[in-house]
Amino acid sequence: MASKSEKSGKPEYPKLVTAPPGPKAKELIAREKKVVSQGLGVKLFPVVPERGYGALIEDVDGNVFIDFLAGAAAASTGYAHPKLVKEVQEQVAKIQHSMIGYTYSKRAIEVAEILAEKAPIRDARVLFGLSGSDAMDLTMKVARFATRKPWFIAFIGAYHGQTYGATSIAAFQSSQKRGFSPLVPNVVWVPYPNPYRNPWGINGYEEPDELINRFLDYLEGYILAHVVPPDEVSVLIAEPIQGDAGIVVPPEGFFRELKRILDGYGILLAMDEVQTGIGRTGRWFASEHFRVEPDLLAFGKGVASGMGLSGVIGKAELMEMTSGSALLTPAANPVISAAAYATLRIIEEENILENVRKVGAFIMKRLREMQEKHEVIGDVRGKGLMIGAEIVKPGSKEPDPELTGKICWRAFELGLILPSYGMFGNVIRITPPLVITQELAEKGLEIMEQALKDALAGKVAHRTVTWH
Repeated sequence: MASKSEKSGKPEYPKLVTAPPGPKAKELIAREKKVVSQGLGVKLFPVVPERGYGALIEDVDGNVFIDFLAGAAAASTGYAHPKLVKEVQEQVAKIQHSMIGYTYSKRAIEVAEILAEKAPIRDARVLFGLSGSDAMDLTMKVARFATRKPWFIAFIGAYHGQTYGATSIAAFQSSQKRGFSPLVPNVVWVPYPNPYRNPWGINGYEEPDELINRFLDYLEGYILAHVVPPDEVSVLIAEPIQGDAGIVVPPEGFFRELKRILDGYGILLAMDEVQTGIGRTGRWFASEHFRVEPDLLAFGKGVASGMGLSGVIGKAELMEMTSGSALLTPAANPVISAAAYATLRIIEEENILENVRKVGAFIMKRLREMQEKHEVIGDVRGKGLMIGAEIVKPGSKEPDPELTGKICWRAFELGLILPSYGMFGNVIRITPPLVITQELAEKGLEIMEQALKDALAGKVAHRTVTWH
C-alpha cells in the first residue's frame, strides 16, 4: 500500500504523489460517464479508491487520503481489517450463497442473535435486507401489517433512502422525488426539533424544553387534530440524529416525551438507525442516548462494514408477518453475514465503542476551538464519530454552501476526504471509520483548519458538489 516512513514504520499520511485527481483517476472517471447513469449517486470527490487500511484510502494514482467519510459512514471497521478479511475469505471458500427465505443459515442466525441482544428492544425479532433503503421499506410494511393503519408520519430533513418506499417518506431534498410520482401515499411530514435552526426560532440549546413542547403542541394541536386522524396512523418514523440533514441532534428529552404522546394514541415509533447504529455514536444504537425503547429499529450501513446488509429489529408481537412477505433473495447470504459477524465481534472485542467516544470527544473539542477563532463555524454538534460543523456567513446564521464546498475541496487537495452536505449544503460531515486513531483524527483536523483558512483567504477556486 502506502510507502513506509523510515523513522516510524507507519504508512505515510496523507501522501500526494500527484495532484488529485491524477491521470489514472481521470481516465476511469471519463470511462464511467460513458456507461453509468448519473442517477447512481452524487459524486462528492473525483476519488477512485484502489485499496485502504484502517482510516486511510489509497487511490489508483498512489495518493493516500485520510478518510472522514467512511463510504457514507458505512466502513465501520475501516478498510481491510484482518479479522473481517479472514472471516469473509473462509466463508466464501465454503459456500457463498444460501437463500434464507427457503433454507436456514448458521451465519445469519448468529448475526441476528447478536443484533437482538444489542438492540434497545426487549424480546426482539429481526428481518434482513440489503441496504438502508429496503430496510425502510420493510419498516413501513411491518408497521402497516401489524397495525392495519395506513398513515405514516415522518420528519422534514429525513433522507431514509432511494427505493420507492424510502423515497416516499423522505423529505431531505425535493429533487429526490422529481419525476417519480405517484409515490406511496398517506405520508405527512413534521419539522425536526433542530436546536440551532427550527421554524419556531427557539434556541434549543438554551431552551430545550421549550423546543420540545412547541413541537409536541404542533404535532397534537395541528397534525393529529386537523391533518391526519391519529387512529389511522401506524407509525412515526424518525432518525434519532438526522444524518444527511446535517447531523442534527435533538434535545435529550425529546424522544421520551414523543414516545409518551405516541403511546397514548397507539402510534408506533420506528427509529431509522441505518446511519446512527452499530456504534457510530458511541453506543450500539443512538436510541440509547435518548433512553427510549422504539417499537421498530432499522439498521444498515456499518453492520457489515459496508458490505450490503440491513434490516429491521422489532418487538416480537409486531414482526409476525405473512410467510415470505419480507423475502429478498441475497439478504444475509453467508458471505455478507460473515462480514457482519466479524464487524460485530471486532466492535465488541476491540472496545471500539470506547474509541468512538474518546476520539469523538477530541474532535468535538478541536472543532469548538476552531469555532472560537472562526465565526463562519456557526454550530458544532454530534455524538461519537457522527459530527457536523455548520458553515454560515459572518455575523449571521445564513447558510454558506459556497464556502463549505471550497473548504472541502481544499481539504481534498491536501489529502483529506471531507464531505459537505446538509439541507442547505453547508454542513461539513465528519463520519470516519470507527477505528480511526486520535493521531489520525488530529492530522485530519489540521488539514481541515488549513483548508478553512485558505478558503477564507480566497485561495480556493473550486468547490465540492453535494445534494441539491
